Amino acid sequence: MTEIEIRGKITKEKFNEVMALMNKDASLKDCYKRLSVDISPGFNEVDRSWQNVSGVDLRIKKSGSKEKISAKMGNFNDKEREELDIKLEEGQILETIKMFVRLGLGKGMIYQWESWEFDFEDFEVKLSKYTDDYYTFEIESGTGKNDPDDLTKKLGLVPYSDEEYKEAIVWENRNIHQLFSIEAVEKILNNWEK
Repeated sequence: MTEIEIRGKITKEKFNEVMALMNKDASLKDCYKRLSVDISPGFNEVDRSWQNVSGVDLRIKKSGSKEKISAKMGNFNDKEREELDIKLEEGQILETIKMFVRLGLGKGMIYQWESWEFDFEDFEVKLSKYTDDYYTFEIESGTGKNDPDDLTKKLGLVPYSDEEYKEAIVWENRNIHQLFSIEAVEKILNNWEK
């Protein structure tokens, strides 16, 4: 499957405004707490960045009670990327992560946030809260025929430029997310609320 999506950062006020519009005019598709373990190749623990020449982002994710392995191919800032997902049974995430660690993919980052996904005008709109003052949006074309940029303009949202997206990732990795370790994942899972 090829995703056509764009993303950006929004203020708390704009988040609340768009959330109110979605609650009024859109269909809620899903809401969940997300744990994402990014063990993509080429991670540098010192500066918390990737020199990933493979072009593959590899993540093991838990969204509420749903778990999966997700691989995206292409540059992280491409508007269109191929994505492959393998669904896991609930409770398999930790063993899956341990398997990848044994295969040599033991470095990376742990991301956590809360998301609300809506179906709106043939698009999927995802609003995410990382902290009480850090929010983002993603807009994905539902059919691949519509351009997500059109909806961002309509909603008054501004997607990241390539450089802004790189800067956002660096900032988030240094200020919000944590370095990967099995122990850190176990602690998160022990306190997990569905």
